[in-house]
Amino acid sequence: MKKLILAIPVLFFVLTTVAFSQIEGDRVVAIAGNEIITESDFQYQVQLYAKQNQLTEISPFIAQQVFQSMLTNKILLAKADQDSIIITDEEVNGELDTRIKTLIGQVGSQQRLEELYGMSLIKIKTIIRSDLQDNMKVEKLKREKFQRGVKVSDREVRDFYKLYKDSLPDVGEEIEVAHIVIERKVSDAEIKEAKRIAQLILDSVKMGVDFSELAKRNSEDSMSALVGGDLGYAKKGTFVKEFEETVFSMKVGDVSELVETQFGYHIIKLNEKQGDKLKSQHILVKFPKLESSDFETINFLNGLKLKIESDSITFEAAAKEYSQDESTKGKGGYLGRVPSEQIDSITVVKMKSLSKGQITDPARIGTDESYGYEIYKFINIFPPHKLNINDDYDKIKRFTTSYKENTEMNTWLNEIRETIYVDVKM
Repeated sequence: MKKLILAIPVLFFVLTTVAFSQIEGDRVVAIAGNEIITESDFQYQVQLYAKQNQLTEISPFIAQQVFQSMLTNKILLAKADQDSIIITDEEVNGELDTRIKTLIGQVGSQQRLEELYGMSLIKIKTIIRSDLQDNMKVEKLKREKFQRGVKVSDREVRDFYKLYKDSLPDVGEEIEVAHIVIERKVSDAEIKEAKRIAQLILDSVKMGVDFSELAKRNSEDSMSALVGGDLGYAKKGTFVKEFEETVFSMKVGDVSELVETQFGYHIIKLNEKQGDKLKSQHILVKFPKLESSDFETINFLNGLKLKIESDSITFEAAAKEYSQDESTKGKGGYLGRVPSEQIDSITVVKMKSLSKGQITDPARIGTDESYGYEIYKFINIFPPHKLNINDDYDKIKRFTTSYKENTEMNTWLNEIRETIYVDVKM
């Protein structure tokens, strides 16, 4: 019986340069083309892997896997440069916005993200940008190589299962559900209140009150507020659209009128321009979270639930018409079998008291910065069990596909190494 070893994926961790930048005397442990891996880079990735996987110790085997993953990334980046793979600013900016939203979602709020890294969101984005562009080059190179994807036959799935079934992980408890999601929208009352407060601050600026002092006392961009709203030097592509259009059209010394973005109202002061970079500071007044807006969303979902329970509309039709989860609304809100730990524990307990086909009350989802409410339709529950080919065919197919992808990737990497200079010094 063979044991399946699932390789650690290529590490695309962001913000590594926050913790480590190359310092004098930092030993180079590997070279791939024009790319290098330093000892501090490697040690940081090992520590990060341990933290993410809640490990107190890292075995030599895992450390080697981490290193090989880093080396693979550098070889692919060198190949991307060799093949003149280009990533545009527009592509980077779009992906950067997505990554930032994901990071904020992971830690709970923009303020928490800024606290964790000890800098403003603007500076975090600037640091991520360079690494992100490299990672996107690698992904584009891989897409061009494997643009048709990797396909597996039914025979391959069954053979894979026979060979590795004792090494495949057990399946935890899963709940089969469908859902309807409604995002909480900023209400007119919240917009009006934020604008009222921002206008009072702007009036103070116009009366000659020091901008930096006002930012320290009033700005809700917590990290930049500590330094009087200073955002440092930035190029185009750093800010959201409305902010950027305003600040790059200003003259040095100008103070803007109120600028509305997805975050609230900004007052911007432009301090310096150096070539394609500028230095600005701002005061942010966020949209307040009024309970009335939450109640509107909750009441709408409660009303929708009553209509479904009275057979005025089916759950599937309601999801297609009202749900704002674009990935599931076309399937009538069907999520499939979801691991219990991915659903709020209170909701799981409530669902277990329902009969099949019943609907939960609205539950809040998301972060403090961006959230909404959803209702679930409980379909079925599946207890923990060992993977088997009859009940878990799709899961086994995904393992088979991943294994085949890794095999083909390794073959391709060996071919690339024939054209890329690689020197490992550890």
